[in-house]
Amino acid sequence: MAISYPALAAGLSNQKIALIGLISKALRDNKPLILPQFMAYHPHHGQHTTCAFNQIYQTAELETVLNAFGIPYVPPTAAPELEMVDGWQCFWEGADRWGEAGRAGQAAWPGLCAQIIRFLRPTPLVGELAERLYAKLLACGVHHALQLRIEQDWQGYSAEVLPNFAPQTEDYNLPFMEIVQKAKATWAPDFKTAYVLCDEECLPTSKETIRAHTKAELGIDLFWKSDFLPASTLGSNLVSSMLDFEVALKMPAFAGNSRSTFCGFVAFEIFCRTGARPQNQFIYNLAGPRLGHRQDTGPLMAPHEATDSLNAHTPFMPTQPHDIRWPFSLTAHVATLGDITLTPDPAVPLQHGTLCLDTSANTLRAFEGLQFDGNTFLPELEYRVQNHTGHQTEWASLGTFCGSRGQGLPLTGFAIRLKGPAALTTTCLYAGRFMGAPAPVTAQNGQWCRTTPPQNLLGLHLVFKPT
Repeated sequence: MAISYPALAAGLSNQKIALIGLISKALRDNKPLILPQFMAYHPHHGQHTTCAFNQIYQTAELETVLNAFGIPYVPPTAAPELEMVDGWQCFWEGADRWGEAGRAGQAAWPGLCAQIIRFLRPTPLVGELAERLYAKLLACGVHHALQLRIEQDWQGYSAEVLPNFAPQTEDYNLPFMEIVQKAKATWAPDFKTAYVLCDEECLPTSKETIRAHTKAELGIDLFWKSDFLPASTLGSNLVSSMLDFEVALKMPAFAGNSRSTFCGFVAFEIFCRTGARPQNQFIYNLAGPRLGHRQDTGPLMAPHEATDSLNAHTPFMPTQPHDIRWPFSLTAHVATLGDITLTPDPAVPLQHGTLCLDTSANTLRAFEGLQFDGNTFLPELEYRVQNHTGHQTEWASLGTFCGSRGQGLPLTGFAIRLKGPAALTTTCLYAGRFMGAPAPVTAQNGQWCRTTPPQNLLGLHLVFKPT
């Protein structure tokens, strides 16, 4: 019996999350699925309508993913016996899978969640319309997209729901002028125009009022899609959201509210389509006068997590395409965080071919211990550590933990080396971030990586290069 769910009365991003949940459920329960209908809201009439999946997304593209993961797909025209499951349960399952992908970072790219979104492509009609809109924006000199989450429904959500789990110091309910001011403080002097993403029908004041005040007080010209497209094209919020979304993906820079799933999906879809963490994604709900620079791949909603370099895995050293991509895993015990494990997919290792963990955004998060793991097909790897008392461990092999847990003994140095034939043809290169050090410290082939005088270790990067 095939499974599906009735169309959900939810925004575009939340319907995508429910789709992730439905496909994940079909895989887990080994059941065929029928792709669900999507729900559109028509603000002019106050009515909801449904549309078939293939009216807005390319079914053949998504079938590629379903076939690859062995998930049977049944076309609606086959009229099979159908079990309608709870769409909101699918949403919550999809939210869990999306969150897991966010925690995994780059390693999530080969997984089902990322591949669903990678192959979730609009129909040619929607795609071409978005291309034309983007071309018109470029002709007006617009290179920044700015989400203004100020609509009436967001006001209610901010008043009734967000205070239950978001700190009061968070800027999740800013007036439009303060959002644009943050963008100007961050992007100036190149920031003179912006494409605004919002539900125009639900704004607390007219777009013309917002445009006039922003121009007069900040000198920024704002544009909406309704400035370029006829009202007949924007009859439903579903089409409007899809156009906003596709344009946001193309813009050189985007800023939004990380508590909004739309904002998160802009970053996540860039990651899914490219396999790389997006570089020019920002959030405005981080407390402070400037935008926060997003470091995750999109699913992390708390602003302090979304902007934490811990989630970026940005290399400390230059990397090259010919670097050797052995899929070793790293577990580091970090003060205040506990164990953190980076596990590249054996089939598709991390894009930069290395293991990189950076906790330096908070100097309390010092490494206290570490362990490397790998399968029997990998070369021999040994490592040792030094803590702040000066104690040095002996060389340890894969699967052995070096250091301590929960004893307040931060590491101040480490060394890594290859053993056996691999050591003849490969340079084991590594770098560490240390408290107070202006730049990473590099070492190789068993040398100690540390500072003088000793400082706490706040990050590690390992790469293998052909000799």
